[in-house]
Amino acid sequence: MISKKTAALAAALATVLGASAAAMQDKPGDAGKDPQVGRAFRVPYRLTDTNHFLVRVRVNGKGPFNFLVDSGAPALYVATETAKKIGIAPPEAGFWTPIDLLEIEGGAKLEKVKGRVEDPFQLVGMNALGLPGASIDGILGFTILARFKLDIDLTRDRMTWTRLDFAPPDPPVPADVDRKNPPIEMQMMNALGPVAKGLAFLIGKQPEDELAPRGFLGLEWAEGDDKAVTIRRVLADSPAAAAGLQGGDVLARVDGKPVDGLKAARDALAGLRRGDAVELVVKRGGEEKAFQVVAGEGL
Repeated sequence: MISKKTAALAAALATVLGASAAAMQDKPGDAGKDPQVGRAFRVPYRLTDTNHFLVRVRVNGKGPFNFLVDSGAPALYVATETAKKIGIAPPEAGFWTPIDLLEIEGGAKLEKVKGRVEDPFQLVGMNALGLPGASIDGILGFTILARFKLDIDLTRDRMTWTRLDFAPPDPPVPADVDRKNPPIEMQMMNALGPVAKGLAFLIGKQPEDELAPRGFLGLEWAEGDDKAVTIRRVLADSPAAAAGLQGGDVLARVDGKPVDGLKAARDALAGLRRGDAVELVVKRGGEEKAFQVVAGEGL
């Protein structure tokens, strides 16, 4: 038999717990939380001839462009010529240029970020000499990279970027006098760009790779212990979804070539461009099914 005192305590506790649960559900900011927080993205990268990491990026829907991954840079930098192609420019008043949408190959997106339109000496020097083997259009610095946890394995051709619920503060803006008369160390570093241009005139520039958008299928896959490649997820409204592919399908062949691991699958699709048709044969429920997929435009 429960006493009146015990029943009253239980009722009070239930009221407190109910109020706590409601407070947690109505916690300010949850409704506006970025849906990508907590998601992991497989970001293709290129290790350049100078051992720099390059990833492909779209800015305000324009691109793709090659951006350095450089945690030593304080912010997002967009080269002057690249900014012209995008249609953005430094503000007449203020320090930062607003970027509406930054899309990183692999699916990561950032909205309403700030960047600098300028040509740091790293971009000027390396582009002048063609040292990386590809043009560099900008730099993803700390204010972008700090929003992700980056896992890099040089034995694989993709990094893993996991979106964090964190927005780093902007770097301090230099005073007007410092912008017009930067410290001597910065002047010397910026002078390296014109020096590299002079060297490029004397010794010639290394040839660049042609930049072309990749074909996009909309598949996320994983390799099992037996080297079988299983489709983990089919992105909504993607070419793969339109063709009828499903999560759980096991990839058997690409255009008639057998698939014996992730590397084989990626190699078979590496040259895919927008509008190309590819036949994917998968195992589903003990049967093989063939699907014709027409690639969309990726990065």
